Amino acid sequence: MKVLWIIIAVVIVLCSSAAIAVFAGNGNDAEVSVEEATGLLNQAVSYAQERDLDKLYDIAGSEGICRSQWELAGGGQTVPAEPPEIVDTYLLPKVPLKGGGWVVGGRVLVLKGVDGLGKSYRTEFFVFRSKDSGLDGLAVTNVIYWSGYGIAQPDEDGSATTASSPSSEVEQIE
Repeated sequence: MKVLWIIIAVVIVLCSSAAIAVFAGNGNDAEVSVEEATGLLNQAVSYAQERDLDKLYDIAGSEGICRSQWELAGGGQTVPAEPPEIVDTYLLPKVPLKGGGWVVGGRVLVLKGVDGLGKSYRTEFFVFRSKDSGLDGLAVTNVIYWSGYGIAQPDEDGSATTASSPSSEVEQIE
């Protein structure tokens, strides 16, 4: 059973990377500010605490990934009672791919907290500009902020790796 959950987690990470690539080329290269990302996080916290899945799906870059993360996290019983702490933030740059096209960049908020069952989490909440989804031109990967998922770092060859915050900007939010 544990192997099945690991396989599902790997699929979600790969789908998250694919979702990021799908939204590339939105025509708006402006950096996502810490304030914009924090505002979207605050909305996600409010929607999660209200158990309003439709509104969470509205700000997600991918409804399917959001739905899967909700289910894998354990549903409504795991929603944290307290908002997460932002422990770091960094910009994920837009990356050109060798075969053409781009992987969209955006702002990552590194979050930590305790879920509704008392389990600690650390999640990378990725906010990016999108004309096709989200709210006011912004969308989120890992909108289920207590899910414990990270963001894959894309390479020019199209591969992806997961890593810790590559360029910390934590001093900007303290």
